Amino acid sequence: MISRLLTTRLTGALVAASLTGATLTGLGGLTSPATAGSAVPHTQLTLKVRGCNGCDLRLTQALDGRETVWQSRSRTVRNGSVSWTIPTRRTHGLSITVLAPWDGGAGYVPTVAFRYAGEEVGDRVTGVVASTKRKASACWAGTASHAATIAVRVVHARSTNPPGDPIRTPRAFTAVTQAWDQPMQRAWHGMSGTQDATYCG
Repeated sequence: MISRLLTTRLTGALVAASLTGATLTGLGGLTSPATAGSAVPHTQLTLKVRGCNGCDLRLTQALDGRETVWQSRSRTVRNGSVSWTIPTRRTHGLSITVLAPWDGGAGYVPTVAFRYAGEEVGDRVTGVVASTKRKASACWAGTASHAATIAVRVVHARSTNPPGDPIRTPRAFTAVTQAWDQPMQRAWHGMSGTQDATYCG
């Protein structure tokens, strides 16, 4: 359905065991004042998440042509918000996975869609619009700023698990279309996901 779809549900240290030939880095906290004040530019990325309190979100940077895959620690959405302080260079080609406690398991890990086909940067996206989409980019173009805030919506969408049983699974997308990176991939009724890592660029 979606290229690079998951063969197993990724929990805990996402893709640590499934990224064949890739090296994972960056599982440190990335939030200490000493890190943020170092010579390397850092960005505080805040996600304002609607519809997914208690969900675990993780950042991944996997760039085409590079074996090394960088990941943040998983963070839980509390009171509609979650944030990380990360090296600014990690924001380019960034993807975000969503693990919801109510997800029935559609055979892939849901990812946030930064842009749907037919939408331009700055366009607002409603749940109804998202549900009609068939292609999406889960790759963020990134930022050079010291701070960035993105509004994310997560909708309880109907789907099926691999045996064909009806389930609920997240349809996650940015409320305003963001600057994005290739590729545009298939998104069944606006649902974007991965079975490995989302390779961008």
